[in-house]
Amino acid sequence: MNQIVYPMNASTYYRFKKNEIPVFGYMGEFDIKKYGLDLILQAFAEYKHKYLETGSLWLIGDGKDKHAIIELSLQLSINEYVQIKPMPVGYQKFDLLHQIDLFLRPSRTEYFPTTVLEAAAVSVPSIVAADSILCESIKAYNAGYIMQEYNHQHLVKFMLAALKDIKYNDWSIKKRNALRMANERFHWNKIPKSHFSYSASII
Repeated sequence: MNQIVYPMNASTYYRFKKNEIPVFGYMGEFDIKKYGLDLILQAFAEYKHKYLETGSLWLIGDGKDKHAIIELSLQLSINEYVQIKPMPVGYQKFDLLHQIDLFLRPSRTEYFPTTVLEAAAVSVPSIVAADSILCESIKAYNAGYIMQEYNHQHLVKFMLAALKDIKYNDWSIKKRNALRMANERFHWNKIPKSHFSYSASII
């Protein structure tokens, strides 16, 4: 079972930053059917080829479908924009998550996606499926986007909405909201107050 880890070292600083090219990311097991990795790749292909937008996609992890993911990225002609990275250990996970602008978790059969909370702990908003237990919290905090329809067209719609927010609106508001959600609604008693206070003061 994948155990959730939170950054417990108060000296770990996650400063707000804006990438020149937006980074969309997934972290976890490479199981295409369960976690909707086919939707992620199809949505990103449409984002790149139909809408001609800039961006890169990071797929972080490993699993039985790694080679199928590589093959699908080649078929969709997005392989030059897709980076497959090994799963980091310990707090290195948060260093990598913090470099992502938007976390993608359109899972088909996952009720409680803990990696969404790990991303939120370093101020990264997410896109999740509507049947996720986290969707009401994400709505309440305005900490990301909810897929009401389960298809890649709906996913790319929110990727484009996020890009617009990053370019023209105050994306730092959504990042603050993601951090607040992680601390206030879920793990306020597990994340040190020093982490929350410092992170909130610098984003």
